[in-house]
Order: sequence, then structure tokens, then C-alpha cells
Amino acid sequence: MIDFSMYPKTAELLEETDMTDQADRIVFLQKDREDAAVLLAEMHLMALAAVSTSIPLRNRSLQAVNHFYNESNKSVHVFAQEQAHSDLGLTFEDKFRLFKHRSIFSGGPLK
Repeated sequence: MIDFSMYPKTAELLEETDMTDQADRIVFLQKDREDAAVLLAEMHLMALAAVSTSIPLRNRSLQAVNHFYNESNKSVHVFAQEQAHSDLGLTFEDKFRLFKHRSIFSGGPLK
């Protein structure tokens, strides 16, 4: 059983949805450890590319953002996503602002 005291936002969401007794059956990550580690490493490299002085690397990073957005959204349970947003101090508005081209509210492309 997961100790949700370390994940207060997830614990709050489990309480709100009356799913506390089902928490041990929730699949929070759809990838195995190796695939998740590779995805995180790729995301880290693209983040470094985004702040580099190389224009081609920066452009590649901008193109890769949609791939990582899709991969992380389909791989991580919504409760875990909300916990991450809470840990990073991001609000829904922040996420919308950062990924407005992916939002259903902006009419942007969703694939």
C-alpha cells in the first residue's frame, strides 16, 4: 500500500472521490520503471536543449514538447498529474498558459 501522507493532493482527491479503499488498485503509472526512466531522461535532454545557445537544438526542443506532453498525459493517472502540479506550484491556469496550443479550450490541435 502506498503511503499517501507523502502525496497530500492525491490523498485529498482520493477522499473527494470516495476511492480511498480502492487506492491500492489504481495504476498511477502505465509504464514500467525502465520506460519511465528513459522518458524522463529524454525530457531532461530536451529541457537542456531548450535553454542552449544552439538554434537547431532549441527548435528541436520546441517540436519535442508535444510528444512529451502526450506521453506523460497518457502514461500518468490524473491523480498523480494533479499531485505533480501541486508539488510544482502550478495551477490549472498555469498549465493552460504553458500548453495552450494543446488545450481543448483553445481549439488547438489534439492528437
